[in-house]
Amino acid sequence: MESPKLTYEKYKKLDDIDKIAYERLFENYLELDLKGSKKLIEIDSTDQESIINKHSHGRPVPGMIYTFIHINKDTLLEIQNFKTGKTVTFHDLTPILFCTSFNLTEHIVKGLNLNMLPKKERLKFIEAFWKYYKSFFEEIERKTEYNKLAINRNYFLASLLGKNPALFEMFNKTQSAMFNYAYRSYKISNIRNLRMIEYEEWAYIPFFDARHSFKKANLEQIYETYWNNKTKT
Repeated sequence: MESPKLTYEKYKKLDDIDKIAYERLFENYLELDLKGSKKLIEIDSTDQESIINKHSHGRPVPGMIYTFIHINKDTLLEIQNFKTGKTVTFHDLTPILFCTSFNLTEHIVKGLNLNMLPKKERLKFIEAFWKYYKSFFEEIERKTEYNKLAINRNYFLASLLGKNPALFEMFNKTQSAMFNYAYRSYKISNIRNLRMIEYEEWAYIPFFDARHSFKKANLEQIYETYWNNKTKT
């Protein structure tokens, strides 16, 4: 797996890349619910999802990225705009979640909802994560080609040891970002159709238009609050 920035430069030249990203990350996973051999739509397609789900008994794995349908049973989520003082209330219907932890006792998955980050900021996060665990990602293609389990065990251990805050703070500094803005937690009981996004499809995440994902607040409000809060830190 090459640098996400290099892949981004290649993909942005493709015609209708936003449409392709929507198809790969929303239609195929959530609308058509393609699984197993049915989602092997290209020569380099993989099915790590099945392999990892079998290993984890279907539970979310830290270091992986998931999408799902979020059922609105809880109170609507809120973010405060530090610059304006206003609170933005919203519900995220179809998060794209970088999993940071899964609490088996409380049945809560936590992570960064990448939909809440402006597109270029998503790319910055994926690039920062790739750089930090570069040796793991350099082995991805070899492992996935032979259907071997490809879990980032170093990150998994870091998550268990509670190192996420320090790690993400370092990512914030190196990327001049505020990734913790996207930090959210979800009850498993409010999740439908949990799907793990394959490694090779991470490349589409910076192009994905999350406009359909939010209710009560529009995408511009979500991103405006991000930029305003970032300039205040």
